[in-house]
Amino acid sequence: MPLSDTDIEVTLKLEGKAENAGKLLFQFELEFAGVFRIRNVPQESLNAVVLIECPRLLFPFAREVIATTVRNGGFPPLLLDPVDFVGLYRNKMAQLEPNEAQPQ
Repeated sequence: MPLSDTDIEVTLKLEGKAENAGKLLFQFELEFAGVFRIRNVPQESLNAVVLIECPRLLFPFAREVIATTVRNGGFPPLLLDPVDFVGLYRNKMAQLEPNEAQPQ
């Protein structure tokens, strides 16, 4: 979400749960945000910076919050696997592009 011409707020939303034999052990929802001041980035690259680099910087901190919270709840720390933000971005862009192979 743009806050100004150079400042953009980016929010990661992470959800998860652990179950054993159909019984819920724990569940979490985390929204972890940061405000990024982005300057000297060409307009055509801005979307990629916001959707790849900003979440990549936020993720380790959100991962630590989840691991610590789960551990403090009496469970082994939950260490989330790294996320491929480049792959997610490419998939999203592919979904947004019109499919040129389909007849009109």
